Amino acid sequence: MSAGASSPWQQRGYAVLLAAPAAVALWLVRPELASVRETFAQPAPLAILLLFGAARHLPIRSVEPAVLGRVTTAPTFALALFLVAPPDVALAGIAVAAAIPRRSSGPCRVARWGTEFGHAVLLGLLTGALLVQFRLEAPSWSSVSTWWLLGTVLLVGTAVYLPDMLLRAGAAAAVTRAPLLVVLRQDRGAFEPRIHLLLVAWAPIVVLLSEQALVLLPVLLVAVIALAWSARATSVSEHEAYHDPLTGLANRRALEQRLDHLTATAKLDHRFAVLLMDLDRFKEVNDQLGHHVGDELLGEVGHRLADLSGIEVAARIGGDEFAFLVRGEHDYDDLTDLANRLVGEVSQPYVVGDVRLSIGASIGVARFPDHGLDATHLLRRADAAMYAAKRSGVPVGFAALSERGPVPGRLSLLGELDLAMQRGQLRLDHQPKVAVGTGEVVGVEALLRWHHPEHGIVPPGDFITTVEHTELIAPLTRHVLRTACEDRARWVVAEVELPIAVNISTRDLQDTRFPRDLAELLEDGGLPPEQLTLEITETALQVDPERASRVVAELGELGVRLAIDDFGTGYSSLAVLRHLRVSELKLDRSFVLGMEEDDAGVAVVRSVVQLAHALGLEVVAEGVEQESSLEALRRIGCDTVQGFLLSRPLPPHLVAPWVRARRLEREAALIDAGATAATEPPFEEAAVSAHGDARSLLRRVDRRGKPRLPLTRAG
Repeated sequence: MSAGASSPWQQRGYAVLLAAPAAVALWLVRPELASVRETFAQPAPLAILLLFGAARHLPIRSVEPAVLGRVTTAPTFALALFLVAPPDVALAGIAVAAAIPRRSSGPCRVARWGTEFGHAVLLGLLTGALLVQFRLEAPSWSSVSTWWLLGTVLLVGTAVYLPDMLLRAGAAAAVTRAPLLVVLRQDRGAFEPRIHLLLVAWAPIVVLLSEQALVLLPVLLVAVIALAWSARATSVSEHEAYHDPLTGLANRRALEQRLDHLTATAKLDHRFAVLLMDLDRFKEVNDQLGHHVGDELLGEVGHRLADLSGIEVAARIGGDEFAFLVRGEHDYDDLTDLANRLVGEVSQPYVVGDVRLSIGASIGVARFPDHGLDATHLLRRADAAMYAAKRSGVPVGFAALSERGPVPGRLSLLGELDLAMQRGQLRLDHQPKVAVGTGEVVGVEALLRWHHPEHGIVPPGDFITTVEHTELIAPLTRHVLRTACEDRARWVVAEVELPIAVNISTRDLQDTRFPRDLAELLEDGGLPPEQLTLEITETALQVDPERASRVVAELGELGVRLAIDDFGTGYSSLAVLRHLRVSELKLDRSFVLGMEEDDAGVAVVRSVVQLAHALGLEVVAEGVEQESSLEALRRIGCDTVQGFLLSRPLPPHLVAPWVRARRLEREAALIDAGATAATEPPFEEAAVSAHGDARSLLRRVDRRGKPRLPLTRAG
């Protein structure tokens, strides 16, 4: 069912509303039909009703609102006017009614309106001709029976509207490539002519009332108005159910129902495509300028997308994501051109209020049946292609032909995320951070892991990047912080107290409620603020520096530490480092890997370390995997390191045993006059026992038994 469409049961209800009053009225007035006067009724009341019907539509929608429009009662009164007035008078009345301005104009609307009145004129002429012929053969008008009069109108009406119905259904069948009988059975193209036919069946009732009981005409109007109100209320309700209120486009429900219908009825040799579009930089607009500006911007985007040709359905499916259904035999070049046209249209500048805005878009394309045989898989493939394009820096991406089986799509994963938090599927692993000079464990970094019951461990990259653009990021961050507090509380019970670092997102840093919520979490979890480090990226500080500064200042007053994560990969301002309460810089792993093999790489790292120390900041190097890298960092003066050379991320219950074992090994090394001990790498959970001997534990952890990190300063 399309957006805004009414169900077959609702359509039958409209038909009953129209046919029942006509049948009841005929039954009530049939005794008086035998005494119909030889003269025609006064046409003035009918002309007034004709004008009323021309000015008011009945907003009744059918299965295919793109093909059908709204119904008018004007043909009913136009035919009645033909039956009671001379043809020239009737034509004059119809001409006046047709000249009434419409709310919607344009060549198509005018042509359609002319067709409606054309039907009424044709009905009037044919019906009048039959009645005149009967008048010539019958002794008087009193010989006209109830059913003959009604039958004449229905017969002529069928002759007029049946071809119209077949033509409309034939057009729908040609577009959808469905059999004509299937289209007729589904009411595509048939509903509006059917309603018009039932409406013109009222014409004899109107004539009788105008002749016999003119005062009863308002009763007829009451029925028409009641029908209009009922139809309008139903139409509004249906429109809201299948349309996005912000953009006016179809919503996810409408798109999925249309796709379900197509995939259920289409053959494998039929083709259509689904295009999924995500707006670039919309999140920054929303965060910096406020949700009201973001909403206005989405409305402008929807207005542009609604006017594009070649698209059967344009829908907003959530947030800043849109989807498009394209029918027909389109090759990849055609779809690429269409996608680029969409991107170009969306990327044109906007003016919202007094602000000039510019955004971009990325699009993923999936085709039926190449990339999926149902709506779910098609949307997943298009979604995966869209994010692949976004990562590659290109505007358009296509789903791979090999990807047609069921996989955990990003959209479905997001839908399961809230439930995953409730069921404890989101857990933290913790990677130790070790001081370069002493070998002491100075903290851990909490790393999120999703233990999915069907898909195993889902990599953070498969959902974190997307969650950051949704409202789910706030509850997810709070879940991670709460879990971190619980993990650390268990370590404290085991006599291991470690500072813990947690990553937060750009949106968290723009949320003025975040410091207050964090304070409550720390109090409930028993975590001293100075034992928590919040890691943010350089980009997060640049989105809205003023708001970020306020939030960071409140976090500083709270007592938590702040670290710049992945330093050197973004576009930082040194003023940010100077004015914000930053405690440490985390050097990105891209600078660390293989740095000792490149003099320029060593020079860059040395410069960063010296700059940080000059600003009073500590430096943590991530991704340390080689002993040569560790030695180079020690010579440069780096403060802290973390990486696989030292330890892989550990599940919470293994952190305390690992730390205790390392401390005991350091103490033994000091007793042995400065001996060094190895620190780990590939960590095996089976090798750890909370009550095992520390030396044997570390020997099992370090398979090679080679000293890698000094446990005390030399000399």
